[in-house]
Amino acid sequence: MTAAAYVKQLTIDTGAAFQRLSQVQFIAGATLFLLVYWGFEDGLAKITVQLALLAVVLRPALLESKLMWLVLSVVNTVALVDGWVAADNHKYLTLYWVYVVTLAVSVSDSKLGETILAWHGRFFLVFVFCAAAVQKTISPTYMSGEMFEMRLLIDERFKAFGHLLGIDKTVAETAYELGARLRNPMTEFEGGAVALPSTDRIRTLGMVITWYDLLIQYAIGLVFIPGRGITDRIGHYLLLFFIFTTYLPAPVYGFGWLLAIYGLCLSWKKYPAFNIAYTVSFVAILIYQLPWRAWVLK
Repeated sequence: MTAAAYVKQLTIDTGAAFQRLSQVQFIAGATLFLLVYWGFEDGLAKITVQLALLAVVLRPALLESKLMWLVLSVVNTVALVDGWVAADNHKYLTLYWVYVVTLAVSVSDSKLGETILAWHGRFFLVFVFCAAAVQKTISPTYMSGEMFEMRLLIDERFKAFGHLLGIDKTVAETAYELGARLRNPMTEFEGGAVALPSTDRIRTLGMVITWYDLLIQYAIGLVFIPGRGITDRIGHYLLLFFIFTTYLPAPVYGFGWLLAIYGLCLSWKKYPAFNIAYTVSFVAILIYQLPWRAWVLK
């Protein structure tokens, strides 16, 4: 069997497997995984989701338990309210999605549950990407490229990525040291500010990343609006490209996982190949957590 024939057969077999699976149960499992590994750090919420995972391991049918998801909704809501000052947007989206899963497992008709997941998956893809793109468009700091230029210079998480892009290591280290001193309340600078060292390469990279991020977010958000076959296919390609490329340098793994869940809700029984791709993206997000940054900077 040739490689092409093998891939085709694998796609067919995997598609058939997804057809036999319960979509609601699969999405519920992926959501529970999200809560366990990138959920709230509040003690009660953390213990509750861990106990829920243990219960599901012992009895998988509990993934569609109304009571379990109701409890998860309540404890995660309490965790968000308790830490709302420090909670980022991703945590709010995670909680919203817990509500969606709770609703999907609560209806008696499984097809209605699948419809709930698909409708909300599309809504969140359109809302999240369009809202983020509009917010960035009206931000002078973002559109000037300064945001990503600063990240490449002083954000520890982007240091290895910048090194791969050819940024002079000494420039980045100097900028990072100055940024750390500026954030130290015990250090004083004239005017309370300091000029960070930069180069034409860093400024150019900042602008390239800025426009890539803006355009692909507009594209993903807008292309999922019509709900047509051709536009959905284009949307899945763009979304998968975004997930695979964005969450390597930007370690916001929980958000990447949530986006893959949204995509799966739309592709489940329509596009078997995309089901495989989203499943691979789950694996990729886990692999991205390897300490590759330390290896690159050695």
